[in-house]
Order: sequence, then structure tokens, then C-alpha cells
Amino acid sequence: MEWIIVDLETTGLDPEQADILEVGALRVRGGEMVDAFHALVRPERPIPDDITRLTGLTDADVAGAPSEREVLMRFAEFVGDAPMAGHHWAFERSFLLHRAARYGLPLHPGDGLCTLSLARILAPRLMSHRLEYLARRLRLPAEGSHRAMADARTAHHLLIRLEEKARRLPSGVLELLAGLAGLFSPITAAWFEQVLRLNEGPQAGGLEERHGLYYTKPDPPQKADERAAQPMPDRAKLDEIVQKAKDLLIPGGPLATSMPGFEARPGQLAMVEAVAQALAEGKHAMVEAGTGTGKSLAYLVPAALIAMATGEPVVVSTHTLSLQDQIAERDFPLLRRIFGDELRMVVQKGRNNYVCLRKVRSEARLATMATPVEDIQGIMSLLVWLTETPDGTRETLSKSSVGPGLWARVQSESESCIHRRCPFFQPCYYFRTKQAAQAAHLIVTNHSLVMSDLSSDHHVLPKYEHLVVDEAHHLEEQATNHLGFEVHSGVMAALAHRLVRDRGRAGVLAEVERLLDELHMRGAVIDGLEEGKEWVGTVGAEVDTAFQAIQAYVPAGQSEVRLDGAWRQSESFQAYREALDQTKAGVKRLQELRARLADLVKSLPSDDHVGRVVDAVGFLGAWLDGIARMQDVLTEGPDDVTWAEVQTGGSRARVSLHRAPIDVARVLKQHLFDPLRSVVLTSATLAVNGEFEFAIRKLGLEEHARDDRLIARTVPSPFAMDKQARLYIPSDVPDIASAPPEEAATWLTASIAQLAEASRGRMLVLFTSHALLRETARQARAPLAEQGLSLLAQDVDGSRAALLEAFRAHPESVMFGAQTFWEGIDLPGDQLRLLVIVRLPFAPPTHPVTAARLERLQASGQNAFRALSLPEAVVRFRQGVGRLIRTKQDRGVIVVFDKRMVTQRYGSMFWKSIPGLRPRVMPERQLVEEVRKFLRDAPASSEHGAPAALSP
Repeated sequence: MEWIIVDLETTGLDPEQADILEVGALRVRGGEMVDAFHALVRPERPIPDDITRLTGLTDADVAGAPSEREVLMRFAEFVGDAPMAGHHWAFERSFLLHRAARYGLPLHPGDGLCTLSLARILAPRLMSHRLEYLARRLRLPAEGSHRAMADARTAHHLLIRLEEKARRLPSGVLELLAGLAGLFSPITAAWFEQVLRLNEGPQAGGLEERHGLYYTKPDPPQKADERAAQPMPDRAKLDEIVQKAKDLLIPGGPLATSMPGFEARPGQLAMVEAVAQALAEGKHAMVEAGTGTGKSLAYLVPAALIAMATGEPVVVSTHTLSLQDQIAERDFPLLRRIFGDELRMVVQKGRNNYVCLRKVRSEARLATMATPVEDIQGIMSLLVWLTETPDGTRETLSKSSVGPGLWARVQSESESCIHRRCPFFQPCYYFRTKQAAQAAHLIVTNHSLVMSDLSSDHHVLPKYEHLVVDEAHHLEEQATNHLGFEVHSGVMAALAHRLVRDRGRAGVLAEVERLLDELHMRGAVIDGLEEGKEWVGTVGAEVDTAFQAIQAYVPAGQSEVRLDGAWRQSESFQAYREALDQTKAGVKRLQELRARLADLVKSLPSDDHVGRVVDAVGFLGAWLDGIARMQDVLTEGPDDVTWAEVQTGGSRARVSLHRAPIDVARVLKQHLFDPLRSVVLTSATLAVNGEFEFAIRKLGLEEHARDDRLIARTVPSPFAMDKQARLYIPSDVPDIASAPPEEAATWLTASIAQLAEASRGRMLVLFTSHALLRETARQARAPLAEQGLSLLAQDVDGSRAALLEAFRAHPESVMFGAQTFWEGIDLPGDQLRLLVIVRLPFAPPTHPVTAARLERLQASGQNAFRALSLPEAVVRFRQGVGRLIRTKQDRGVIVVFDKRMVTQRYGSMFWKSIPGLRPRVMPERQLVEEVRKFLRDAPASSEHGAPAALSP
């Protein structure tokens, strides 16, 4: 086939307002470039500064260029009747269509081949599908980016690479892709059909096919008796396990022999001893170990020894997916070298993280020309992804390939699972993992799943007696989230829409009605479905009214409000209760319909029919459960806090209801620490001012500490903070908290610009206020750009992952972050040299959960600030500082724009919690010079160039 691969550089995104600056195009025939077209264009308006920074094109560059009409006339002659392609074809097409109409050009930019869409379909595991990212990840020849000819050539190389990838897919997958592509783009369908004719077949034998669906083949199942439980070893054997754990990590030991460059660390050895002792003696442990200690191996080694000696699994829980990946991809292979292949480990995630093969097949079969294009392309991405994914989890699938709406329809769910009647039960990714976990020594999971296991009376994870909790400073937060509930208006509306839409002609209930009609199974169930569709509409309207009553109670300018006794005396409560009272009759009839549909499943003739009816049962059940939780809000729970949140923006407000326990310590003690033989809690930030009392109290370990069943230890840090870091506080900083956001942002902009010039970017600014972050980003962008520095602001310029990737690619940048940026990002070496903390990270005392906990402390006669607010802020501050120094070679500067650290008596608790760090207070002008000198004298780190990542 012959293609014209085109790229346009423009002064904006709107074809009616923006001008074309440059046109680059290649004529490609049989994969080879046979001709090229390139021209600069003289725009009607001056080029905006941000476009000049992006493309490098200035007004002087295009002053003598031909007009847009002249260039496009020549371009039309170059194109002729050949089909066109581009990396973001919808963008190029919009400009070419507009100009063809404006100038009467013989250009027909209709259906075209989009390499962006193809990349999303054929490379569904890549985090991003931007052209420059793909060029870097796929090592494509690239001459630069954001210039028309260079981007056209890169798109050509990308198309070749994508064709190579497609040719290795099974022919059955290519046939499905061609058929689905035909629903939205005949040219794209023709491309897949051409690839099918050249198909080479899969290069590896790791695929399995069932009912036309191809997926990665399951591993042979482990026999259940391979992990027969053994009696707990005697005291001598336990002492031997403790000693062996230490011996494995000493200088010259097995780990040093099998791992080049391994360095025994005193902190790691101290932690190994504490963990091994806790696991062996049946005690709990709280171990603080900073970055660089090597704490994952320090708990994995004794955990493996205990599991293999007893036959009982050890569960390892993390908060972040990146730490799970580190354990699976880096640490476990190392353990295998020491312990051999008999050591077995499984990573188990929450059920909704796994794909349902039956639902993917159903979505592919039910797609029509009326299906949204993004959903069709998402289904195509899923079909390719299934031939690659090692475990079928959402984390291995790009969100730009499959959006949240489609994923919600194909995720594994207990409500819609038909178990052994499912044709994909044996290869099901979720049940593969469940089965493997039954035979594993180490089960790596997350805090969320551990909490779900607690709330389901231990029906989620295999039975276990030993638990290691890494990133344990998140345990209280996760317990708070999972031991309560939340109901979202958007989710409820989506479920109702999934059940019934298009006035009852479409939706899950209508599909079941047609299915039963085809099977000639008319009767009470059909009548119930007809009535049920009407009840969904009626009840759904009342649910919406209830959410509106909640929204009316939230004061203007506020995003959340506590639903306490005052609410129960308000008109909002009356309206909410009346709306839910109106749902009772419909809910009762819909519950009866759900029961009849569940009973009907037994008499259906095929697994496919069963699956479709069970889907209806599951969606209906999830919706009714949400209404039941809304009813629960009507009753006040003395040990719980209830609140509402409202997010505005878009066509309508999004309202959510939340309920959480005020005190999780009692629940954790009763369901976690009391029944388990040993729980090891570890984190870089558990202690406050060198003491563990705060963590012990909030997690419910006080009784265990009194009974000598708790080992609490801080292990030595490998970092010399007095040499590697400096902490500065400007003496002339204003009170940012009391100033309006615009005024505070003006001062911050000037200071950040000076500091960024001193560090040449490589700078992270941490905010506690999203509003201040956005306003400072607005004001600071231009001053930073004048220095040649990019600004990357969270939720303004992209997500956390996207910002990290951009920061890694362009180190001369300043990154603004809030909340999640305070922890969980890893930028080692000189990728990050300067950390600015705008305000000390005290939690807003107005948040309903915080307010309820403060009230309870005050009611018990305690100083709530000292008992809760201050220690929480210190832990968060330590997490923020932990972003800067990640290796023993790192050097960096922390600047805190909050004088409370030195003017308030409690301020010393922040810096005293980081050994070796002492504040240096001076005027801002002197401070900037000190920063410049310290960073200038710092040696270049050997870690420079290490990939930016999400990490503990």
C-alpha cells in the first residue's frame, strides 16, 4: 500500500483560531520512503512564546515563507489520491479539512491511518503513546521532535515497527482486529488485512486459544500437598533460623557471592535479626529502616526461611505497586539463587485488578458500528494485551489504551463470576493467582487486600499466621478506608445506565430479556424484567434526588462536609430521607427480580447464556448494595464518622458519601494483631523524635508492647545527612498561610525562580494546598521559561507518572506536587538536587476523619495537637525529605518556607526526627547563594541517568 505520512506544526489546537507553521510529509510505498514534501508557512499572527519554545520556530524563521494557501496547494498536488496517515491523525485531519473548505483545495482528508491509535492497540503495555516517548522506548531513529519533517519520519519508523509487531500475532487475533477496525475505519481494517496476509504467526508457544480468544498460557498448577504444614520448629531450630538469616547477609555470605557489588550494611543486618526473631518467637515487630537500608531483603530472607521450615506462608503487604514489582522482579530472583527453585512466591492483587476473559470475548462479539470508537479500539488493545500480559492485571495495561469505563466492564468481579460454568475458568487470571497462592511460601499483596481479607473474615487470602507490612505508615489510612464504605453518585448513575438505557431498549436487563425471548422462556421472569426496567428508572431518579439533597448541604466554596447531628436536624436530611423512602418499594421488587434471575441461571442451556444473566445479577446487586449503604447513612454510628464530598466541574457535580471508623486501633488489635502469630511493621518513617509511642498507640499495639510481645527497633541509616544535605529556612519569608493565594503565589514565584536558577532545575516543590499550587504554577511558568526551565505541575500538566517521565527526560525542570508527591517517588542521583517545602504538612483539622479523631482525643483529656496533628505532620515531613536523598552518593538541599520550624517550640521535632539535619536560618538572598555554592561543590552522582520511578 502507498501512504502519505503527514505532520503539521501549528500555533494552537483549534483549526479556526490557530495557524499552520510547518508541513512535513513522506510518500511511503511498500514500507520505503519514495518522496518527501516540506515547507514552512508564514502565519497571519505572531508565533506564541510557548510554541516557539516547543518547536524552536521564531517569527524570523517564517517571515519569508510562503502563505498557508500556497503551501497547501502544493501539498494537495503532492498527496493526490493517496491515503494519508499521521501520528495523531484526528488533529492533522481537523486542520486539513478546515483549510480545504477555506481555500477550496482538492484535499480529501477523510479516513486515515493513525499511528497513535495503532500504537495504543499494538503496544498496550507502554505507559504513554506520545511520539517522542515511543521513539525513546522503541529505540526508533529520531531526529528530534515537534518539527514536522522529523515527526513524519519518526511516525514512518513507528509504522514499520508496529507492522513487525502485528505480523507476529496469531492470525485469529489479526482477523478479529481487522473486523473490529472495519467498524470505524476501512483504511485501518485494510492495513490489518494486509498484515494478516504477511502474518508470521506467534514467535513463542506461550499462548492458548479457547472460543476464538488467545491469551497467555497458564503455568502448570502446583499440587496442593506440595506445601504441607509442618509443626512449628522447636527453640533450637528457631534459633538456627535466626542465625541462618543473619549469615546469608553478612560480608562474604551467600548473598554477597551471588550478587555482584553487594555490600553488607549494618542496618540491614540489625533488621534481619529483629524480623527473624519476631517470626521465630511469635512476636510482633516495629522496625524503622530508611531508604538505602535494603529492608526488603532484610524481611524476605527470614520470611522465606520460616515459610520453608514450617510449610506455612508468610504474607508480605506493600502500599505501592512499584514495591511489589521490585520484590517480584529484583528481589525474588535473588532469593531463588540462594534457596533454589523450591522457593515459591505469588503476587496477589485485588480481584478488580484482574481481567475477565469471558467479558473480553463478550465485548468483542457485541461491538457494533454504534459502539464508541474509543471502546472499539480499547477492545482491540485488550485482544493484543492478552497475548502478552504475564498475569492479566490492570497494572500491565496502559490507561491510554483502555480507559476506566471499558475496564470496569471487563474486570473480574465476584458478583458476575460464574465459576466452573465459565468456559475460561481454568485459564482465568484471577483463579490462576488464587490457586498459585495456595502453594506459595511468600504471598506478596497490598494493604488494601489485607484489609479486605480482614473485613471478609479471611476469605480473600490463603490462611496465614505471619504477616510483614512494608510501608506500614499507610496501614491506619488503609484500615480507615476499607473498614468503612463510600458511595459515589457517578458510579451509581453508571450502574443504572448499564442496567437500563435508551428508554429500556438497551442495557443489561434488555439484553437478558432478548436472550430469554430467543430461548422461548417467556413467563414471570420476562414480566419481572419489563417491570424491573421501569423500577430502575424510578429508583434511579430518587437516588439522584438524594444525592442532590446532600449537595445542597455542602456550603459554597467547600468540597466536603461532615454529616453529623447538625445535618440530621436540617432540611437536607429530611429531603435525603424522603428520597430514599421513595425507593423502598422499587428496591424490594428489584431484589425479588435479582433472586429470580439468580435462580434462572440453573436452567439455562449454555455457559454463554449463564454469563450474560449472571452479569445482570451482578450489576443489579452492586447497584442495590449502593442504595443499602445510602440507607445506612440515615442511622448514626457512635464509633464512625460520616461525611460527603462534592466535586464540581464538567456537566454536573459529583457527590460521594463516606463512612469510616474513628478509631481503627481497636479493630486492628482484634482482627490483625491478636489472632496472628507475628506481624512485622516496617517503614522509613514510623518513629517520631526517635520514639514509637505514636505508631504503637494508633495501630492498637499498646497491650502487646506491655506484654513484651513487641520488638521495636530503629536500625542505623546508611546516609550521612550532615554531609549529604543542607536544610535552609529563609528568615524573611512572609506568612504564606495568612496571605491570599494570589499574593502568596507572587512571593513564591520570585523565590522559586531564584532557587531554580541556582540549581538549574532538578527541583521539586511540595505544596499542601492544590489551590496555591495551581496559582503558583500559573504565575511561575513564564519566569521559569525565560531561564530555559520547564514547569511540570501535578494535575495541571499531567498525572504523577506522566510528570515523572517528563522530569526524567528533561532534568532542567521544576516539578510542583501535592499529596502523593510527598512520598512514593524515586529520583536518585542528581535527577533531583533541590527540594522546596512550602508549608509544614499538617493535615487540615477540618477533614471529617481528622476532626472526629481530634474531638475524641480532646474529650478524653488529651492534647489533640500533640497526640495526633503534630506526630502525623512530622511523619509526612520525613517522607517529603526522603524524596531527596536516595543513595549514599546523593547530595541535595531542602528549603522550607515555613518559619514555624524555628519559631515554634514544637518545630524542632521536625528536624530532630532526621538525624544529622540541622536548620540554617538566613535572609533569602544569602540563602540562594549558599544553595548555589553547596550544589556547585557537590560531585556528580553515579546514579545520574537512572530511570525515574515510583517507589517506597
